[in-house]
Amino acid sequence: MGSAGSGRSNFINKLMAVEGARASRGVGSFTQDIREITVKLSDHREYVFVDTPGFKNAVRPAVEVLQMIADWLEMKYKEGALLTGVIFTHEMTNHSLRSSLLESFDIFCCICGDKAAKHVRLVTTMWDQVKNPRAAENTVSQLEKDLWKPLLDAGARHMRFENSKQSAWDVVKDFGAEREALLLQKELVDEGKHLYETFAGHALYLQSQKLSQEARHPNKQLWRVFRWWQDRTSMKELEAPCKHIKMQLQKAQEERRRKEMCRHPHWHRLSCFLFKPNTAVLDVTKNDLVIFVVDPTGAGKSWFTTQLSQNDVIQVEDGGHPCTKWHPRVSRFNIKNSTSSIFVVDTPSFHTKHAFYAQNFMRNWLKSRFTKKCQSGILFLHPFSKDPRDPDVLMQRHLDMFATSFPKKSMIPSRVYVVPTGNSTSATLGQRLSELDDVMKSLHHNGGHKWHASVFPGVFNGQTEVAWGAAVLLLKDIVTQPNELSGSRRPTLKCIPPKRANDQSAVKSLADLLFERFKDETTDCSLDAKIILGRVARDLTPMGHPGHVSAIIACADILSERYEKEESRADLDELVTLRRAAWASIPPLDPRQQRSLVALDDCLYKRFKRSGAIADLEEIISLRRLALECASLRDRCRSLVDLANALRERYQVLRLKSDLKEAIKVASAALALDPLDHLGCALSQSCLADCLETEVGEGISRVRSARAVTDGFNCNPSDMQKAIMNIISETIANMPPRLLHTPTGILCDRDAQQRLFVQSPAYSKLFSLTSLAEIRSRVSLLFGFTMLSHRWGIGEPLLRDIEGRRIYDLDGSEGLAKLQKFCLLSLRRGFFWAWSDTCCIDKDSSAELQEAIGSMFSWYHRSSLTIAYLSDVPDTASLASSVWFKRGWTLQELLAPPTLVFYMQDWSVALNSDAVNHKTDPAMLEEVQKATGIAVRHLKHFCPGMDDARSRLYWASCRRTTRPEDVAYSLFGIFKVHLPVLYGESADNALGRLLVEVISQSGDISVLDWVGEASSFHSCFPADLTPYQTTRSTRSKPGDHARCNNLHLEGARTLYSTLAKLPHPHFVHRRLKLSAIVYHVTAVKLLGIATGFPNHTYEIHASHLVPVMVTLPVCLEEDPSTYVLLRPWLPKWAENEVDATWELLEQLERPFNALLLQRLPHNQYRRIGSDRTITARVQDLASIADGEILSLEII
Repeated sequence: MGSAGSGRSNFINKLMAVEGARASRGVGSFTQDIREITVKLSDHREYVFVDTPGFKNAVRPAVEVLQMIADWLEMKYKEGALLTGVIFTHEMTNHSLRSSLLESFDIFCCICGDKAAKHVRLVTTMWDQVKNPRAAENTVSQLEKDLWKPLLDAGARHMRFENSKQSAWDVVKDFGAEREALLLQKELVDEGKHLYETFAGHALYLQSQKLSQEARHPNKQLWRVFRWWQDRTSMKELEAPCKHIKMQLQKAQEERRRKEMCRHPHWHRLSCFLFKPNTAVLDVTKNDLVIFVVDPTGAGKSWFTTQLSQNDVIQVEDGGHPCTKWHPRVSRFNIKNSTSSIFVVDTPSFHTKHAFYAQNFMRNWLKSRFTKKCQSGILFLHPFSKDPRDPDVLMQRHLDMFATSFPKKSMIPSRVYVVPTGNSTSATLGQRLSELDDVMKSLHHNGGHKWHASVFPGVFNGQTEVAWGAAVLLLKDIVTQPNELSGSRRPTLKCIPPKRANDQSAVKSLADLLFERFKDETTDCSLDAKIILGRVARDLTPMGHPGHVSAIIACADILSERYEKEESRADLDELVTLRRAAWASIPPLDPRQQRSLVALDDCLYKRFKRSGAIADLEEIISLRRLALECASLRDRCRSLVDLANALRERYQVLRLKSDLKEAIKVASAALALDPLDHLGCALSQSCLADCLETEVGEGISRVRSARAVTDGFNCNPSDMQKAIMNIISETIANMPPRLLHTPTGILCDRDAQQRLFVQSPAYSKLFSLTSLAEIRSRVSLLFGFTMLSHRWGIGEPLLRDIEGRRIYDLDGSEGLAKLQKFCLLSLRRGFFWAWSDTCCIDKDSSAELQEAIGSMFSWYHRSSLTIAYLSDVPDTASLASSVWFKRGWTLQELLAPPTLVFYMQDWSVALNSDAVNHKTDPAMLEEVQKATGIAVRHLKHFCPGMDDARSRLYWASCRRTTRPEDVAYSLFGIFKVHLPVLYGESADNALGRLLVEVISQSGDISVLDWVGEASSFHSCFPADLTPYQTTRSTRSKPGDHARCNNLHLEGARTLYSTLAKLPHPHFVHRRLKLSAIVYHVTAVKLLGIATGFPNHTYEIHASHLVPVMVTLPVCLEEDPSTYVLLRPWLPKWAENEVDATWELLEQLERPFNALLLQRLPHNQYRRIGSDRTITARVQDLASIADGEILSLEII
C-alpha cells in the first residue's frame, strides 16, 4: 500500500525478477484495481503480493478506493486467509510532507490497527533518485518522530528499498511466520460493522469534512494563488471567474457522485454518510473561546456537555462525527450581540483500549480546525466516588496524554478547572475537595506541562446550572488571565486588568443570560450557580461602566439569599464587602444610595451579633449617624432609634458611660419628635426604656470598678480586688467542681482552687493590668484545664483513694500510673489543672453524679485540651481498631473538645503528628473518620442539639457501655437535653425517655423509621440503638408534573389544606400524638411461616395502596379491620401554596416506609414491630384525597 506514485509497482517488479520464480498476474490495471501477484520459488514456497491503488490518485476517489480494499480484505478474511505482512511505501524524492501523504497514512493506520502493527514495514523508496541525501535523512528522521511514531511505538519497523531485488526480498523475508488479521477485517467480519462505522471510515470522514469546508470557500483557495501574482487585478474583477469556477466544481462533484452510486452496492450509503449536507463544519477563529472537556472513562463527559446544550437562551450548533467514542464532538455556542463564540469540545477518553485511535483523531481535528491562535482552557471531570490518587483517574496522567495531541506546545491550554461529578453527600464533600486540592499542588509543581489548576467548589450530578457555572468560571479565568486561579468563595473586588475587552464582554453577556435563565430556580445547586454567575458578571464589569453598581448589588442580593439558608461566615464576610463597595460606588443623589446604606448596616449588624467584633459596631454607628443626617422627617424617628440602640450595645461591650448617656439623649429626642405613625412612637418608647434600664441595672457598680481599673488613677484597691475576685469566681463556676493541681498532685475543690490561685504570684500580677478585658483573658488562661478521655482499666483510683494525698507519692496499680502520667503531661503542656472521671467525681453522691453527667459535655467543650489515651494501641497501624472508638461515653469526649490530642500505649503522640490539635490534622481526621463514620466537619466543629437526630443515633449505635442505661445517658450532652439520671432503670426505658425528648423538641419522625424488636417503654421505639446502624433508604427522584392532571392537583390542594393544620408529633403521658395519613387494612393473607424461627409472612391489602409483603414475629388476628398502615407526616413546605402543592404531590407519589398499627380499646393504637421495612406506595394519584388524615394516640 502507499500513496500514488510511491513505487509500489516497482517494488513488486523487483520481487518478480528473482531467478527460479514464476509469476502470474491478476486481471485489471494496477492504476485502478487491486491486483494479486503470485510468486512461486524453486523450493516450492509461494508468495502472494497484493498491489492496491493509491488513495490520492486522479482516477478513483479515496472513498471508492477504501471500499475496494475493504471488500477484498473482507472476502479473504472470510476465506480464512490471513496476511503475513503489510508494506507501506514512501518515496524519498520529495522531502515535503504533503497533506495527501498525511491523509493516506491516517487511513492506512486505521486499516491496520495497533495489534497488527508488528506486521507492518514502512519502506522508503527511490533512494537512487535522491539528489540531496542529507535532506532525505532529515525527512526520515522527521517521519519517525512525527508521522510514523504511533505505528513504530506499536511495533512497526522502518526499512529501505534500494531499487534492487535483494533489497526487496530483504524486506519480505523480515516478516516472521505469524499471521494477523487487520483491524478493518475484524471490524467488518467479527463485529459486523458497516464501512462507515469503522476506524478507517471515521478517518476518511474527517478528510471529507476538510474537503467540504474548502469547497465552500473556493475564493480563499484561489486568492492564495492570486496574491503572488504581480498583476494587481482588483478583487472585484476576480469575483465572477471565482463564482463560475465554484459552480463548475459543484456540478462536476454532483455528476461524479450520481454515476458512482450505481457502480457499488454500498457506495450510496457510504457517500451519503461522508457528504451529507446537514453536517456542520465548525472552525475555530481567533476571536473564539474554546473549552476542552477531558475525563477518565466513566466520569460523565458526554452527560456534562449534553447538559450545557440544555438551554433556551443561547444558540447552539453541533458538529462532529456521530460516533463520539473516538472522535471529538464539538458544539458552538453563539452569544447574542457578540463576535466571539464559545466552542465546547467533547474529547475522546484516553487510556482505553482505543487510545491509539482516539489520540490520532484528536490530533487530526486539532490540525484541521484548531489552527488559529485563540484562548482555551480545560474542564477536567473527576468521578466523585474515586480517590484522586487512583492511577485510573489520575489527573496528571490524563492531562499529559491530552497534551500530546497538540501539534505545537504553544497551543496547549494551561488553565484547568477540576469538576467533581456524580452523587455526593455533605459528609464526604469536604474530604473529597480537600483530596483534590492536595492533588492540585503536585499538579502545579509537575516537571512537564505547566498546569494552572483549580477545583470547582461543587459537584455536577446532571444539573445544567452547575455545568454552566463551572464553564463560566473557566471562561472568566481564560479572558482575564489572573496570576492565580480562584475557585474558592473568598470575597474579592479587585478588578483584573483586561487582556481582550471583546472576550470579556462576551463572557459577561453569557453570565448575564444564564443568570436571567436560572433566576427563578430555587434549588441549592441553582443558588450556587447564580452566585458564580453573579460574581463573574461583577468581576468583568469595569469600574466606570454604568452597570457596575447594579452587578455588585445583584451579586450581593443572591449571596444574601444563600446566607439566610446556610448562615456561612464566609458568605457573610463577602456580603459585607459587596455592600460596602456598592454603597461607596453610588453617586450622592442616586435613589439607590439610601437602600444600599441600610443593606450594609444590616449585614454589619448580623456579623457583629455573630462574632462580637467591635470594629463592625463602630462602622454601624458611623453609618447610622450618616443615615440620620440624610433622613427625611418621616424616617428620622427610626434613624434616631437605630442610633440609640447601637450606642447602647457599644456601651455593653466597652462600658463607656459616654455611650450610654448619648444613647439616652438620642432615644429621648426620638420620643419628642411626635412621629407620624403609632409604630414609631412605640419604638422610641421601648428604646428609651432599654437605655434607662441599663443605666439603673445591677451592673453599674461593676462598670464603675472596671472604669477605675481602666483609668489607672483614683483607683480604689478594694473595688479592684472585688472585680478581680468576681472574675475568678465566674471562671471557676464554669469548671468541674474538683480538679487535680498538676504542680502538687493534690485534688482540689472550688474553694481550694481559688485559695491556691490567690496565694500564687500570678494573682498579684493581675493588679498591674490596665483593663478589665486583660484581667479576664489572663484569668481564663491561668485556669485552663485538661480532660482525660480513656477506657477504664485495672485499679483505677477513685475519689476516696486520693483525697487529701499527693498522687505523685502513691504507687501500685496501672490506673494510678496512668493518672500520674496524665497529670505530668498536662503540666509539661503548661496547664495547672487536670480532670479525670475516675477520681474527680464522688460516685457515692447521686446529686453530684447527676450534675457531672449533665455538665460533662460542657466541661469537655470548655477544656483547653483533651488527652485521649488509647491504651490498646501499640503502634500507628492499629489506631482505628482501638476499643476507645467503640465505647459509649467516648463519643461526646470525641465531639465536644475544641482541642484533642491522641496518645498511644507508650504515651507517644499518635501518627507521630506534631500538630498541637489533632482536629486540625488531616491525616488524623481521616483515620478517625474511618473508625467512627463521623464526617470531618462534625469532628472539627460539632454543635450539640437536635439537628439530624438520625445521624447522631447512628454514631452511637455501634458503641457499648458497662451499664446498659449509660448508652442513653452518654447522649444527653450530644442532644443537649437535661433529664434525670436514674441508675437502675432498664436500658430501653432510658433510651425511651431520650427519644421522647428528641421527638417532642424537634418533631423529627425519622427516629421512628426502624425494624426489629420494639421497646417496652413505647411500641414506636426500638429496644436498643442497634436498628439505627442501617441508614435510611434514599428517596426516588421527583415525579413529572406534566403527567399530573388537574384532578390530581385539586386532590393535592385539598390534602395540603388539611395537612398544614396538623399538629407536630408530641408526647403526653408517654402517649405519642402522631399526625399521619391512615390506610385501613382490608385483607390479611398468610403466605407462610418460617421454620426454626416464628416469622410469619403476610400479604396485606390496604385501601388505596398496592399490596405489601411484611414479615412479622407475631401472628396477626383474622379480623383485618383492627389494623391500619400509617404514613407519619411532618411537612416542610415551600414558600407559596402552589409550590407546596406540587411538592406534596411528588412526595405522595413516592414509596414510603409504613408503620403497621393495631387498634386497641379507647381509640388507642400500638405499633407492631417487623423484621423488615414495610415499603408501601399509593395505587394511583387519583386517590390522593381519599386517604384518611388523623392524629392518632399510640402507646
